[in-house]
Amino acid sequence: MFNFKFLKSNFKYLLFGFLMTFCSSFGQTFFLGIFNPFIRQDLNLSHSEFGGIYSMATLVSSFSIIWLGKKIDDFKLRNFAIFVCLSLFFASIFISQLSGFIHLIFAIFFLRLFGQGLMSHTSSTAMARFFNKNRGKALGIAWLGLTFGEGILPGLVILLLNYIVWKEVWLVIAVFLLLFVMPSILFLLKNFEDNSVETDQLKINLNIKNWTREEVLKDVKFYFLLPAVLCPPFLITGIFINQAFLFDSSGWGITFLAPSFTAYAIFTLISLQVSGYLIDKFSAIKVLPFYLIPMMIGFIFSLLFKFTLSPVLFFIFIAITNGTANVLITSTWSEIYGTKHLGAIRSVTVALMVFSTSLSPVLFGYLIDYGYSSQQIFLSMFLYAVLANLLFFIKIKSYKPVITA
Repeated sequence: MFNFKFLKSNFKYLLFGFLMTFCSSFGQTFFLGIFNPFIRQDLNLSHSEFGGIYSMATLVSSFSIIWLGKKIDDFKLRNFAIFVCLSLFFASIFISQLSGFIHLIFAIFFLRLFGQGLMSHTSSTAMARFFNKNRGKALGIAWLGLTFGEGILPGLVILLLNYIVWKEVWLVIAVFLLLFVMPSILFLLKNFEDNSVETDQLKINLNIKNWTREEVLKDVKFYFLLPAVLCPPFLITGIFINQAFLFDSSGWGITFLAPSFTAYAIFTLISLQVSGYLIDKFSAIKVLPFYLIPMMIGFIFSLLFKFTLSPVLFFIFIAITNGTANVLITSTWSEIYGTKHLGAIRSVTVALMVFSTSLSPVLFGYLIDYGYSSQQIFLSMFLYAVLANLLFFIKIKSYKPVITA
């Protein structure tokens, strides 16, 4: 399954993709959540006030990605990557000087835009555009960067907080970006030529039409697929943000929270590699109809079974879908719509993904406040996943590339 020759021959470029997704951690919810209590204490904010600011800044960043994300199609990859990294550097400096309510809105906006949004967007677009035969494997390796970040950064930040205050942690991040990440990007992409492709191009290179973003937005099948694409980030964000309530209301016990997240991380890592292999072997379009099924099984487990390992199994199944989605969706756009305008196309889908993750905490918080139990919430999630998959199947025969003369 794992091709060491492929890894060796493309090591620098794959490391670039890994490094960019790792740095996206600095704008992800799992990382920013660590600083939540310190920020609220410094600014005297309630939980709801901080949540409102976070959602508002995330919403605005989702709209900004539509414009900025497209620019990866117009500039050299190395220049665009440096711009994103330098912007994240300034965002880290900016939050380290936090002084007020308005300041916080802009700080979170910049971190969400350049961290969560554009770092991962740059990595995925670059991998999908360069690789053809090994696109799935490349995306799977690149997305290990975020899994690595989820595994080591929370513990590292907690360790640093024993010696320095939280604002100084962000100065450490800024130094890391300036002195390590930016020179690494320049080195890793030193000999990279834009519009080049992997040398091992054994896939038949058909004359696939390269759709523009405007053409994609007018394509009906795009909207039939969109609910299935947005399903994992939307639902998993709702689960993570309300994890304590869902565990308590389900009778699982908070003691199973840590092992559940450990299992989630392990199976996300495994699914990244397995799905990459399957995509390269069969194509993303053929894998697509099955990727939501593990998540559906997870919801069935949460609804029907109450044995000791129920929460662990639940997290394993949603991890399989989540890991697969990270590789699958970009590969799908590449196969259906080509790669020439992939940055512009992905900027729309990434913006919608970020938008959905900003709405998810509000919606699920509303359901909890109105007395919905975890079982009712899980049932709603299950029905959404089923309907999203059924909607996609209506147009399944049309999900294939358009061949030009």
